[in-house]
Amino acid sequence: MIRPATAEEVPLAAAILDEATAYVATKGFEQWPVPYPQDELRGRQRAGELLVYELDGEVAAVFVLQRDDVPFWGERPADALYLHKLAVRRSFAGRGIGTQVVEWALARTREEGRSFLRLDCMRDNPEIRAYYEALGFTARGEVDIGRFVCSLYERAA
Repeated sequence: MIRPATAEEVPLAAAILDEATAYVATKGFEQWPVPYPQDELRGRQRAGELLVYELDGEVAAVFVLQRDDVPFWGERPADALYLHKLAVRRSFAGRGIGTQVVEWALARTREEGRSFLRLDCMRDNPEIRAYYEALGFTARGEVDIGRFVCSLYERAA
C-alpha cells in the first residue's frame, strides 16, 4: 500500500535514505547526505509529497513525488510528475517494490492528466541507470548539481 507519510514517520524516512546511501557507498557511489536532513523531509511531508510503501504493516520504502522540479529540470509546463528519493529498505530488497512504486507513480501521473514521469539519478552509477532504463525511462540530458552530475530520465505516462 502506498500512502502519504505521517509526521511521525519522517525520522524513519530519513533512516531509510541513510541506509540506502550506505548501501550505495559499498558499491563505490555517493548518494544523499548522511544524516539525511529531516527538515527537508518534514517540508515534503507537510506538502503531501513524501510517500511510503507499506508492506505487512511495515514501511518498506520511501519516495517523493513532486509536481515540479525546477532545480533539476528547469522551468517547464505542468506536463509531468517528478519522482525523487526512492529508497527501499534492504530487508525488503528483491521484491519488486521499486518497480511497483514506478508503476504507481505512472498511474498517478495519468490521473493528474500529465504526460510524463521524470526523475534523476547519479550519472556515474551504471546500475541505477540500467535499472531505470529497463523500466522504460529514456535519458534526457544531465545536470551538474555541484556535488555530482545527475542523469535526467523521462517516461511517457
